[in-house]
Amino acid sequence: MQALTSLFQFLAFDVAWASAVAGGAGGWPWLGIIPALAVLALHLFVSRAVIWEELRLVLAIALFGILLETGFMGAGLVTFIGTPVLGVLPPIWVWALWLGFASLPNGSLTWLQGRTGLQMLLGLLFGPLAYWTGAKMGAAEMPSAGALVIIGLAWSLAFPAIMRLAEAISPRPAMAGVDLDHGASDRFDDK
Repeated sequence: MQALTSLFQFLAFDVAWASAVAGGAGGWPWLGIIPALAVLALHLFVSRAVIWEELRLVLAIALFGILLETGFMGAGLVTFIGTPVLGVLPPIWVWALWLGFASLPNGSLTWLQGRTGLQMLLGLLFGPLAYWTGAKMGAAEMPSAGALVIIGLAWSLAFPAIMRLAEAISPRPAMAGVDLDHGASDRFDDK
């Protein structure tokens, strides 16, 4: 059952991501807010036993993400389509992305906890892929392919930092194995 919940949560985030990016590209920045909040609500429902720790974690990751995006914008690596919040922060649809993403470290990505090398690799590959895809969808502009390299390097450090935040603020045991026929196994890594 845990594996099915994790898969559903990950797919729900993908829908929320696509909605937010499409809304940003199409001039409907609020389009992504509802799916992102739904993903967050699903995560908080599943995590209701530790809801206050999860809310703290979501706020910490969202703040981290907004600062990361602000840094990318300030460095000229990406320009998001839409009105910047307070004139310098990313548009509201980017905030929605981060609210949805903040549900993943202790949700469908729990199995990555404690695997720093894999976190770095995934950040290096999938961080820039998300920005490239968003740019292709018309939600952002990037000056060059070199920007993707820098974003990839930044994400190779940012993703492990986000996972460490999850471990520090709202720790969960990482899944040691997943039995696809019977859901998540009962084995957990000891920390």
